[in-house]
Amino acid sequence: MNDKGSCSMITTLVGILIGALITWGVAHVYYKKAGDELKNEAKQLREMNTLMLRALENAGLAEFNRDSKQNITGLVLKLSGSVKSTSSVSGELTVDDK
Repeated sequence: MNDKGSCSMITTLVGILIGALITWGVAHVYYKKAGDELKNEAKQLREMNTLMLRALENAGLAEFNRDSKQNITGLVLKLSGSVKSTSSVSGELTVDDK
């Protein structure tokens, strides 16, 4: 192979490597930014959810179990019921003469 061919091949490889590094850098910045935005969005949604659950609890519409840090861990279900019943019996008494 002559010098011109090997120089062209090296130039191509260097171009490919530089392109790969630029692509990786741009993708890394984009995904880092997207990940940070996702964490922020999740934090805001968690705070809004907690506010809504507290509002339900303060209105007396729900009651929640909490851990030692006062984080909601479950829903308390209070059930009650009543039963009302009446009964009557009637019959006929017959005596057999034998």
